[in-house]
Amino acid sequence: MTPVDPCPIADRQVCLATRDLARAVLRRLSVTAAGIEPRIKTIVATRTDNPVDYDLWRLHGSDGRLLLRFDLLKGPGVEWGKLAADVSLLVRLADLRNHPPGYYYVHSLPDPRDVAIPLPSNPRGLAPRELGPLR
Repeated sequence: MTPVDPCPIADRQVCLATRDLARAVLRRLSVTAAGIEPRIKTIVATRTDNPVDYDLWRLHGSDGRLLLRFDLLKGPGVEWGKLAADVSLLVRLADLRNHPPGYYYVHSLPDPRDVAIPLPSNPRGLAPRELGPLR
């Protein structure tokens, strides 16, 4: 059985093109993350004061274990800049109000400012008990 696409018929081509672009950004994100730290399997980002920008917050392994937490006041640092830019772009592409979580490979978290991006190399997906609010 084919899953029902949440996009209206009039928007279907735009949704598919946006999803293809999101998939390409996700692949680049995966390669960049693996180049920095191969154990990264889920990226958690939080919205900044600017509502369209997101900062890296936490990086998790495939078992949900926390690998790294960034100090949100200092920022992630220069070496993480490309990864943070791709995360921000991917989250901006994902319209979480009109599409189900994961449609654009981005999942909302209990805190509306936070999102999680499981990388394609993560066979288990999100680990909800580990990714909950820790503020």
